[in-house]
Amino acid sequence: MSDTGGEKFDIQEFWGALYGSLYRESDGGLTRDVLFQALNDLEDMFRLRGHMATAEMPLAALRGKLVLEIGSGAGGHSALFAKYGAVMTSVDITNPRVRATQAKFDLMGDHAAGCRAMEADAENLPFADASFDIVYSNGVLHHTRDTERAIAEVHRVLKPKGRAIVMLYCKDSWHYWINMFLCIGILMGKAFRDPNWLGKASEWGGKDAQTVANPYTRCYTAAEMRRLFGAFGRVRMRKGEFYFYLIPKIGRLYRRYQIRKYGTHPGGVLVYGEPWPIQSPLELWLGRFMGFSWFIEAEKPAED
Repeated sequence: MSDTGGEKFDIQEFWGALYGSLYRESDGGLTRDVLFQALNDLEDMFRLRGHMATAEMPLAALRGKLVLEIGSGAGGHSALFAKYGAVMTSVDITNPRVRATQAKFDLMGDHAAGCRAMEADAENLPFADASFDIVYSNGVLHHTRDTERAIAEVHRVLKPKGRAIVMLYCKDSWHYWINMFLCIGILMGKAFRDPNWLGKASEWGGKDAQTVANPYTRCYTAAEMRRLFGAFGRVRMRKGEFYFYLIPKIGRLYRRYQIRKYGTHPGGVLVYGEPWPIQSPLELWLGRFMGFSWFIEAEKPAED
């Protein structure tokens, strides 16, 4: 690949714009009390969804652990782990997201002692080998220029027997094959005209009109996942996250029904900028078989 600097700038530009669209309003009104209530709501939402932030992350055992989050976004996940006593180092390639994460640590005071947010590139982490007990990354590394290199960096900075907790998009899923590939890629003809059709069709949200394109989105089969994490010892994977409202066109109608039937959860405000539409029991069950998320737990061998 060429033009690395230009591609990195494009990534920063897109995710910086998305930060403003999603979080500018909700982050602007944060106080210490509001933040801690939002963290309680966030944890409850994650438990309801079976998200890896509570299922794979040992919240009760985080105190004193050195944890790196790659791609901290607005800082909700990192702040939750800090609340449980993790010593967080939270990196993002986009400066507004770094500032938002650090602002949450600052609001938390002694609850985030030793925690820091900084700008860094997932493919070239500025940390020594074997620096962290846990590396956590939620839906980030499939948006990098070189995902294989980013996973290699995760492995490098982990201590022996350290754990990687990572979410990457699942190709063996309803959302990829039906919603994205069939409806957008084939029926709308996007896959025939643009090699980055998936990136351009995914990720935007919030209140602002989209003016910049998402440079990269990748999805992985189970076999591809095993190759990506081949340097690790024990690797566990499970699927999650199925939503009927993501089906093009008719999903909008379902979303209205979903919100009337099941309501919304305030835990979404901190990580999505708005309350999260609660999934039906059927969606939660279907997520185990055809969800769009791979939740990965991988342990670095004691000796490499």
